[in-house]
Amino acid sequence: MAFKEFATFGTLITPKILVAVYWVLTIIYIIAAVIFAFNGNFSACGLSILVLVITRISFELIMISFKNNEFLFRICNALEKDKQ
Repeated sequence: MAFKEFATFGTLITPKILVAVYWVLTIIYIIAAVIFAFNGNFSACGLSILVLVITRISFELIMISFKNNEFLFRICNALEKDKQ
């Protein structure tokens, strides 16, 4: 990532941070589900899996907004090239 792209918001770092946070949370939830399963607490294990799915959906909804921004940026650039 070049400094110019970073300084002019050509590339966003928040989506990269969100991906890292998602994977950390996924690992934590999977470990928690395994621990609950070994302890015989299957309802908590099921709840951990449900929380994992809800977390995935939440992060997908957030990432959709960033993808929309990226596609709108591409459309804008294409339209500006057509005008010239």
